[in-house]
Amino acid sequence: MMTATLQDGSRVAPIVGDFAEESRARAGLYGVLAHLFISAPGRELLKAVADSADLVSADTGSPLASAWRNLCDAAGRADPVVVRDEFESVFVSPGRPEVSLYASSYMSGARRGHLLAELREDLSLAGYARAASSTEYEDHLSAICEVMRGLVADEPDDDLAHGKQRDFFRNYLAPWYGAACDAINQSDRTDFYRLVACLASAFFTNESEYFELA
Repeated sequence: MMTATLQDGSRVAPIVGDFAEESRARAGLYGVLAHLFISAPGRELLKAVADSADLVSADTGSPLASAWRNLCDAAGRADPVVVRDEFESVFVSPGRPEVSLYASSYMSGARRGHLLAELREDLSLAGYARAASSTEYEDHLSAICEVMRGLVADEPDDDLAHGKQRDFFRNYLAPWYGAACDAINQSDRTDFYRLVACLASAFFTNESEYFELA
């Protein structure tokens, strides 16, 4: 599992934490997506998602709020065995999986060849390191979401911290999340994960607007 821990060994913040409401929601959503994209959720995680509908305010009537509530509802009904089979059939394969969750899979030319090295350098500068037990590369969607969660939850709420978040998002999520979410949506094997992709797309689009990248 890719854990993207801080170099001092501490973990990034849990789904619900003691920080400002907006940061709490953003870090929480990054955390949920990090968990859901690294492995199939068990019964405990499905229940945690189902019970967290208030993480995103329903009052906004936004695509993000709708996507989050749809996922919460589905998590409350989901059979963990069925979800696990879906995850493994779509994202896990002894050869090439139907849908890749690696950023480099969606790049072309020099960017494809250089992305992982650039990412590793930026992670090191930010104080992050790949966990020794990890079997995933750093450009996995789960790892990138986990780093974003840490940048939101563990940094001061100031312009410098926002700049770090913006730059990391711009370099390592903005260029490819749309293609990855589209691939998940287009698979005829996805049911639960189509809702996860809908949430990811709505949230990352929200983040793009937040960082004035849209």
